[in-house]
Amino acid sequence: MEGHHQLNEIASFVRLLPAPITSVTHNENEVIAGDKGGNISKWCISNGRRSWSRQLDPSVSDIHIVNNLVMVASGKYLYCLTLEEGRILWSVSFDGACDLLSPNEKTVWVTSSVYEIEIGHYVDCKVQELDSQNGAMIQSLDLPSKAWSIENTGADCILGLGRPDPGVYFIRSGTGTLEPKTEAPDLPIIESVRSSKGSISFLTASGTAFEIDSRGRLQNIVDEATCIGYRHDGTWLCQTSKRKNGLNVSDDSLIRLAEARFVVCSETMTVTMTKSDPTKGMIQVNNLDVTWSHRGEVTSYNGQGDRISIGYSTGEIILLESGVVERRARAADVSGEDTAKIRARLRMLRFEEQP
Repeated sequence: MEGHHQLNEIASFVRLLPAPITSVTHNENEVIAGDKGGNISKWCISNGRRSWSRQLDPSVSDIHIVNNLVMVASGKYLYCLTLEEGRILWSVSFDGACDLLSPNEKTVWVTSSVYEIEIGHYVDCKVQELDSQNGAMIQSLDLPSKAWSIENTGADCILGLGRPDPGVYFIRSGTGTLEPKTEAPDLPIIESVRSSKGSISFLTASGTAFEIDSRGRLQNIVDEATCIGYRHDGTWLCQTSKRKNGLNVSDDSLIRLAEARFVVCSETMTVTMTKSDPTKGMIQVNNLDVTWSHRGEVTSYNGQGDRISIGYSTGEIILLESGVVERRARAADVSGEDTAKIRARLRMLRFEEQP
């Protein structure tokens, strides 16, 4: 354990939007985040500078980067923006809120729903498949319940539905058919997490967690679960009161993850937030364990490559890079280290002036 750090101290950069962050994503070169007020911005990872900003419908609910395009669910609209300039190429409106996105190389899957205040329930729930180049509708299917998770498997998608008709459903591209995964527990889904190897882990409202592997086979069913995720080595993590350390692994060093509220990983790093105090957590990178704290609560996160981006209730966006985290955590114990790269990253930590 390399001691305790404020998250800002080991981050590559920290940036700010006016409202709580509702979605954040990144690729090799950019970080893009949106907030509750409909603000969305892109920053360059190499220098920390803001490339562009746009004001969309409140609130941004999902962002994905694919093929030099940025797909954004915001309010009742799906927007397609150019990655380089943030220019809106096209937009499509829906009857209700545009909730979740799952793009692939050619199309984008979109879920939408209408919340009926008088009955306190979601109605008119749909999933649509659109052409990502022009927004043309390929198919639209009515859903028996609101979708709380969506993942893609190639051109197809997998939905996790809530009440009153819960469960996991497959949709094949262009077929117009909703196929229930009959082997999966018939329980309301509240979250799904994809591993780098293609497995998808689901958590239900009743505390049952399970996996569906890349071939569609059901595995690893656990009861009384409260948190699911994957470690950067591909190990499935499942917090449950039925196990001594709350994890589906034998590594004793992971016992500290037993009180996790969320788990997010990149290819080289795993970050968790504790359930007892949502402003604290732990980072695991290589053979290094680092505890961290931050003033806000995590509201959005994304892990890919060697980076993890995190959005906060304070409007902050924090980028963690495994190499930077490791060097800064070890810096006090290593003499003669070339700190030029660390100093360059530290200069990027300052909050930028709002445009």
